[in-house]
Amino acid sequence: MIDAPARAESPYRELLAQRALRRLAAADACARLPQGMMSLTVLLVAAQHAPMGVAGLALAGHTLGAAATAPLRGRFADRRGLFAVCAACGIGYVLAMLGLLTAALAGAPGWVLVATAVAAGLTLPPVSPGVRSLWAACAAPRLRRAAFALDAAVFDLSFIAGPVLASALSAGIAPAAALGLVLILTWAAILAVGWQARPVGGGGGGDRGDTRDRARRDLLGPLRSAVLRRLLVTAALANAALSATEVSLTAYARLHHALWASGVLLAAISAGSVTGSLLLGARTPRWGRAPRLSRLLSGYTAGLAALAAASLFPPLLAVAAPLAGLCMGPALATLFSAAGSAAPRGNGAEAQAWINSIMNGGAACGAAMAGFTAGQPIFGLVIAAAAAGAAAASSLAAPSGRKQARADAAQAAEAVARVRPR
Repeated sequence: MIDAPARAESPYRELLAQRALRRLAAADACARLPQGMMSLTVLLVAAQHAPMGVAGLALAGHTLGAAATAPLRGRFADRRGLFAVCAACGIGYVLAMLGLLTAALAGAPGWVLVATAVAAGLTLPPVSPGVRSLWAACAAPRLRRAAFALDAAVFDLSFIAGPVLASALSAGIAPAAALGLVLILTWAAILAVGWQARPVGGGGGGDRGDTRDRARRDLLGPLRSAVLRRLLVTAALANAALSATEVSLTAYARLHHALWASGVLLAAISAGSVTGSLLLGARTPRWGRAPRLSRLLSGYTAGLAALAAASLFPPLLAVAAPLAGLCMGPALATLFSAAGSAAPRGNGAEAQAWINSIMNGGAACGAAMAGFTAGQPIFGLVIAAAAAGAAAASSLAAPSGRKQARADAAQAAEAVARVRPR
C-alpha cells in the first residue's frame, strides 16, 4: 500500500522495471529508427546513378508494396508466430534491399530499381505492428497507456533523428552505409522480438490453440470488429492530416525562399508530439477517466487550425508548430491502444498491420491533396485541419471506458464459445 502511490506517479519506471518490457522497448526503438531513415535512404541509394524522378518512383514503390501486404504479413504473424514471420520476411527484405543497392551501383535501368524497391516493400518484416501487439498483450492494463505513449514518442523521435542520421552517413561515407544501418537495426528488432518469451495476441490471455483455430477459420480476421473498422477510418483521416501538414509546410517554406525552415518546422511539430506523448504516458490512469480519442483529435484539429492562421504571419509559425503537434502524439498513442483493445483475440499483429496500411493510404491522399494547393499552402493547412476534424468526428462512434471493456469481454467469451467442442 505504501508503494502504490510511487508506482502511480512513475508509470514509465514501473514499465521499464520489467525485463521483458525493457526488451520490448529496445525492439520498439530498433524497429522505429529504420522507419525514420527509410525514405531518405531509398532515395539516396536509388539516385546514385539515376534521375531523382526514378528514385522517387522507387520510394513510392517501396511504400505501396509495404502497405499492400501489411495485413497479410500481420495475419501470418498471428497464425505462424511473430518471430518466424519476421525472420522469413527479414531474409527476403535484406536480399531485396541489397538487390536495390547493386542495381543502383551498376546503373541498371529505372524499372529494375523500382521493381527491387517494390520487392523490398512487399517483404518488409512486420516488426512495428508486432511490437505494438506485444505491448497490448504483455503490458498490464494500468501500464498500457504509458507503453503506447512511449511507442508514439519513439516514433516521432525516429523521424527527427532518422533523416539526420541517414543523410550524415550517406554524405560522410556512402548511401550503402545508411542502408547497412537500416538492415542491422531491422534485424536487431527481429531478434529482440524473438527474445520476447510471451506469444503475441491481440487482447492477451486466452487459450493459444483456441485463438489460432479461431483465427484460421475467420476470413475477415480483425475486420469483423466494428470498433476496429471505425478506428481504421479515423487512422486514415488522422494520417492524411499529418501528411498534408508536412507537404504544405514544405511548400510554404519554399514559397518564402526559406526551404531550410521546413525541416525546423516539421521538427518542431514532432517535438510537440513527443512532449504530448510523454505527458500522456506519465499520467496515472484512472478507470473511466482516460482521455477520449475524440478529445485528443479535437485538440489536434485546433492546433492545425492555429497553424493555418499563423501562416498569415510567418514569425508565429515557430510558436504554432509545436502546439500543433502537442495532441498529435497522444492521439496516435490512444488510437494504437484502442486498436489493440478492439482486435479479436489472436489477431493483434494483423489489426496493427491494418492500422499501418490504412495510415499509409491516408498519407498518400493527404499528400496528394496538399500537393494540388502547393501554390497557396494555407489552403493545404486548412485541408489538414479539416481532415483532423473529420477524424475527431469519426472517433465519436467508438466506445470507450467501461463500455469498451464490456464489449471486449463479450467478444472474448464469444470467441471461446465458438471454438469449444460441443
